[in-house]
Amino acid sequence: MSVESLYGTRRKIYYYILRQKNAVSIRKIQRDLNLSSPSLVQYHLKKLEEDGLIKETEKGYVVSKVILSDYVKFANFLIPISAFLASFFLTSLIILVVFLRSHIIASQVFSDIIISISASIFVYDVIKKYREIKL
Repeated sequence: MSVESLYGTRRKIYYYILRQKNAVSIRKIQRDLNLSSPSLVQYHLKKLEEDGLIKETEKGYVVSKVILSDYVKFANFLIPISAFLASFFLTSLIILVVFLRSHIIASQVFSDIIISISASIFVYDVIKKYREIKL
């Protein structure tokens, strides 16, 4: 099972459980994700359990297999790897604009454009990935 085969509600439920410190119940998942019924949650939990991604404990459901693809788990946060690249390019752009503005030549203008485009691409990717896992 890969993260690409997780989609829609099932993906949201999986990422929700992954971010939790403790086991979560069906009702808590339903409330926090604003899903229509506990039976819908139970259906997706059963599918996730069949795929070996989660398991049921006495206190609720927990993740048994972590598949993150392009994410890094830090504490209870999922951070897209591209966030690190976006921060690098944005920092580079700020340094270029603030400290290297006194000598405007073609290479600096070119580097401004390149870094701006690169940073925009990565920021777009970060926003897109956060929307995929957003509650």
